[in-house]
Order: sequence, then structure tokens, then C-alpha cells
Amino acid sequence: MSTSRSFRVSDFFTPTNGHPRYIRDYVDANPGIYPVYSAALETPFGFIDDFDYVGDHLSWVMNGYGGRMRLLKGPFSANRDRGVLVPLEGVRIPNLTYLRYVLEPEFMSLAVGRRVDGRKNEYTKIYPPVASDISFELPVRADGSLDYCLMDTLGERLARIEAARARLDMVQADLVASELAFVVDPPYIEIRLSDERLFKLSIGKRLLRTEVESERSDGAVPVFSANVRTPFGYVDEGKSDGQDFSQASLIWGIDGIFDWNMIPAYSAFVPTDHCGRAVLLSDQLDPEYLLYALRASRAQYGFDRVYRASLGNLRSDVTVCVPLDNEGEISVTRQRQIAEGHRQALGLKSASLDRLDGLRRIRVGMQ
Repeated sequence: MSTSRSFRVSDFFTPTNGHPRYIRDYVDANPGIYPVYSAALETPFGFIDDFDYVGDHLSWVMNGYGGRMRLLKGPFSANRDRGVLVPLEGVRIPNLTYLRYVLEPEFMSLAVGRRVDGRKNEYTKIYPPVASDISFELPVRADGSLDYCLMDTLGERLARIEAARARLDMVQADLVASELAFVVDPPYIEIRLSDERLFKLSIGKRLLRTEVESERSDGAVPVFSANVRTPFGYVDEGKSDGQDFSQASLIWGIDGIFDWNMIPAYSAFVPTDHCGRAVLLSDQLDPEYLLYALRASRAQYGFDRVYRASLGNLRSDVTVCVPLDNEGEISVTRQRQIAEGHRQALGLKSASLDRLDGLRRIRVGMQ
């Protein structure tokens, strides 16, 4: 059975700074195939035609997410925002994957600087002199020698877990990015949002951040801006200018990501000048069906910050397929059936994402 003994980083490594010459101008002037790593946790800063390190090395973020570690496989280089642990000559180095799990909490605990919301938006730092003195525990045998066999076994197990998590990340990212198919079988009719018999389109009025409250109080209603799924804030209901909310509304973001949301009938809200509103004028149109249909087709229009989803562009471009019954009339029943099936599919997608997220959050044991 192994016990543990305390060591310092300097017993195995010389912590070194990355080179300050690797700035954007240098990378642009010396393109190549060898990565340069910076403060980013995942992707290289760029690729150049030379390298400073060969082989596998533990590295850590010096400026930014200070103390976060990564195992880099050479050849590679690092800039001034990342440090590299260079193995001492003649010293047997324990399994690097195992060491990363042991060292990272110790590095992060000594990082200094600004932290906001845990690891999000933080700017902390930890430099080589501090890294050199960090102490940590490693397993040793009864005779006091390091238990390299145990560390290799645990390191291999951790590597397999990391690989499995990477696969989970890929599956999760693909699932998040995927758009569920929204299929409408014939017969159907194509309607335009410009049809004034079916929709009343408008744009909200400008509201400053100072006019909006971040918390909802009694008598306040939500404000929607470019992000139509999350309220921009809340204002007194009087700012809705006495608008009629007896019909359901579909709202869309004019700037940025083109997206849709549905506001049920009799739910008051205020759109800003970055949010459009389509009031449904016909009880032959199911608002939930239209929401799913519009969301499913939004990518085909190419709306962005340049080609904006303005009233004019929306009227000229956006159409929706609406199912008909056997008599050739718009079918509310079919709309609701399709919407129900899509809602169930969205529920399964959400449950799958929650399950994947739960698997990713399982803590890794060191035994």
C-alpha cells in the first residue's frame, strides 16, 4: 500500500516563461505548421515555422486563467502568457497526466488577480518563481521510493477518462448546434409574413439601459431586444403604450443572431428598436407551430449584423409552410399535431443534453 510524500515542482522541473517575441505580427510574418500556445485554454495562438520545445511538456497559463494546466505535445512554442515545465536532466519524471491532475489545483490556488464568477471572466496570474516553489504530494512505496507504477496506472485511467470526455464534448457540441428537422407533409400552403391579413408587423422603440430595471417588480413587464429569448430587463407596464396584447405575438431579433420567440396572448411586454413584433391576426394560425417553423428555417435567410432582419427584408424574404386539410383549408389540427411532435423532440434533445452535461460533471477520483 502506498503512502505519500511532499515534493516541490523544482524537484522535477524548471518552470520557464514562454518567449515574448511570439506576438501576432511575428506569427503573421513567420507562418508554418508548429503551434504557439498562449493563454487560451484550448486552441493555439497561431502556427509558425519553428519551435522551442520537443516532446510532451506540462504547461500552465501565466496570465489570464492563471494556473490552469495543459499537457502539450511537441514540437511547439509558447508566448509570454504561458509557462512550460522543463524536466530536469537525469530525473525520472512521473506520469504527466497524473501530475497535471495533482498540480493544477495547487497552481490555481496560488494565482493572484481578479476573479469574477469563479473561473469565468477571470484575469489571474502565476509566474515561474511561484510555480517553482509549489509543493504537492506524490505516492511512495514502503521503502520511501516513488510509486511510478501506481502513477502510471492512474495516469492511464485519467487519460481514458479525458478521451471519453472529449468525445462527450463533441457529441454535445454537435447536438447543441443541430437543428431538428421540421417536416410538413403535403398538402400545405406557403404564406408570407408580409400578408397583412395574417400578420401585423412592427418594430419597437428605443430604450436606454438606464430606463430598464434588471429585476422585475410589481406592475413591470419584460423588455425584449436583440436577444428575444431572454428579457433585456423590465419596465413599468405603462411604457407598452397601450398596445393590444389580446393576440399572440412572434418576436424576432433584428441585429446579431436572427432568432424567434413567441409571446402568448394577454402577456404584455415591450420590444426595443432591436426587436420586431409580428401579431397574429388569424385564429387559423397556431402560434407555437409558427414559432417552430420560423426557428427551423431561420438559417436560410442569411440575416446578420450586415444584412439585418429589418421590416423590409422580413416582408420580402420570410415565408412559412402551413398545412392544409383534405378540403384545401388551413388546418389548425395538423399545425397543433406537428407542433406537439416537435415539442416532444425538443424535450428529448434537452434531456439528452442534460444527461451529457451530467456525465461531464462527474468528478474524477485519484484512487
